[in-house]
Amino acid sequence: MSKPPMSAEEIIQIIESAFGPLRCVAEQWDYGKRIRFRVFNTANEPLITQPDLLWRELSDATRLEFVVEYCRDQVSKLGFILDPWAFS
Repeated sequence: MSKPPMSAEEIIQIIESAFGPLRCVAEQWDYGKRIRFRVFNTANEPLITQPDLLWRELSDATRLEFVVEYCRDQVSKLGFILDPWAFS
């Protein structure tokens, strides 16, 4: 039996938890069909922005993990050290 897709709230919680100690703000938009997020540095300036991700794609755990890991890598390349994180 396959797992039901993750809710937008679950996806947002996972995304926001992945970028500590930096601040990440994620939100639904387009009537809940899309999710966007930004990661901010310690001066509250945006480091990376993902403006247009489809909820139905991110509801697949493999795809969500790929997006988060890719964005974490981008933040690291900017010279920021993130807390350890594992998709669960």
